[in-house]
Amino acid sequence: MLKLLLIRHGESISNRDRRLTGQDDSPLTAQGHQQCHQLAAWLQAYSWAPTHIYCSPLRRALETLSDVMQPWLWQLVPPLQPDSEFCQSDRAWLNQLHLRAERLQDAPKFQVCSFLQEFNAGILAGLTWAEAQQRYPDLCHQLITRDDWVPIPDAETPQQGQQRAQSFIQSLLRNHQNGDAIWVMSHHWILEHLIACLLGGNRTWQIAMPNTALFEFWLDRDRWEQTGMTRYISDLWQIKQFNSTPHLEAF
Repeated sequence: MLKLLLIRHGESISNRDRRLTGQDDSPLTAQGHQQCHQLAAWLQAYSWAPTHIYCSPLRRALETLSDVMQPWLWQLVPPLQPDSEFCQSDRAWLNQLHLRAERLQDAPKFQVCSFLQEFNAGILAGLTWAEAQQRYPDLCHQLITRDDWVPIPDAETPQQGQQRAQSFIQSLLRNHQNGDAIWVMSHHWILEHLIACLLGGNRTWQIAMPNTALFEFWLDRDRWEQTGMTRYISDLWQIKQFNSTPHLEAF
């Protein structure tokens, strides 16, 4: 089986302050780091080590990954510096980022993937809802009163999110095989799209997703593209965890 563990990042400063973070680089709070350390302990206790890791380039995701890897003595190099400026647009810095392990043979393959970034919130990025209402009252009124999609200037559309989620899942399945175990470190909005793609649905469902929530899927990669009765054999397509936080309850 091919094992996928989708992980939402720990609590960020923008989460705490209830801001529409989007693709801004909000770091983790102290509580967020604690959540990540608890997740790391849980993953190690259950021997859930990856062969491959894909991570969003946004700071809150990279900080989460850095915390979660600690029990395995894996490190991101160059290391994240909490007091330094970190710019998501600094592609050269991100391109230098790699994973280092004390024992090279134990190191998973690591890749920063822009497809895993959060929703581009356009003109609302970085604002609390109260600030958004004050600055863009007409837009916010439409967002809360209309049932149909309301475009946000400069923002990503839900369809664009679904398209990049689909591109990531297709690439994942194209490049991996049964026996691989994969961590995907990402964000609430795009995780909803990734999950919809994995489940084969044509709708994206809203999920009340806590920080460090886990979604674990096991699938038979060899049979993924087969048609007929194979697709209805649930032994081949297993959901082991869905929006769960056992680490926050057990440790």
